[in-house]
Amino acid sequence: MRFSIQTLLLPGKDISEKFDNAARFGFDAVEVAIGPDFDLSQNLPQIRSASQASGLPVSAICTHPIHDPLVPSIAERQHRFNILAQLMGMADELGAGGVVSVPIRPPHSYPNLAPWKTTYELLREFTVETLKAWLHTIPDGNSRLFLEPLNRYETFFLNRVGQVVELCQAIGHPRVLALADLFHMNIEETDLAEPIKAAGSYLGHVHIADNNRLQPGKGSLDFRPPFAALKSINYRGFISIECWSPDGPKIAGEPNEALPKTVQYMHQIWNSAQSARR
Repeated sequence: MRFSIQTLLLPGKDISEKFDNAARFGFDAVEVAIGPDFDLSQNLPQIRSASQASGLPVSAICTHPIHDPLVPSIAERQHRFNILAQLMGMADELGAGGVVSVPIRPPHSYPNLAPWKTTYELLREFTVETLKAWLHTIPDGNSRLFLEPLNRYETFFLNRVGQVVELCQAIGHPRVLALADLFHMNIEETDLAEPIKAAGSYLGHVHIADNNRLQPGKGSLDFRPPFAALKSINYRGFISIECWSPDGPKIAGEPNEALPKTVQYMHQIWNSAQSARR
């Protein structure tokens, strides 16, 4: 298994030093987090150089709420979809697996049309049709769109892995896959393994953090069942550490000491997880 870590969690004065530290800590890849303070297009040459120098690939590009595409404003929605297409093109340039995207979250919302249609039903249909139309316009490439479900406290739409898988099936495009985030799953799912098994080939990327959003091993989650589930579906993507809170990144301890131990811990749990037949 290949373990990745987001740039926001890595120490370093610049992107090159962050990649070097990730390699030194024992990670297999780096997930680049973008947002108002870090524009991907402006930093593309530096990321490419850092990846080549460190020998670590870019596992994915993780977007920010400013990139969530399904906002109510038609003009703003088109603008965000244009940016998303550009991000997927840049992901291809970097050799990244794809772009992590949350379709919509507060403060943006859509009406409840009950009894004719719930907000979820409205958004589900709208998401399927909108993404289908958009996918016909994007340039050819290999990078995928990883749709991420969040817990109920962060979004009202797409809270469980199965909901995203159902969307992917309805969209029917090979470049749209589901993301499983074990922190959010711990809140929303009744089991950390079964949704992964059910997702099967529709699972394209995995985020990991402990129940308290600290790095794996610093909380109470047992990662052996979901790791065994990943083995059972022959998952070949990355497991990427995303320890985040409204206050920013969350790492227990000094990163130069804590993060190498985290890599060792995840390899230990992965090796001890017993794969079971689906």
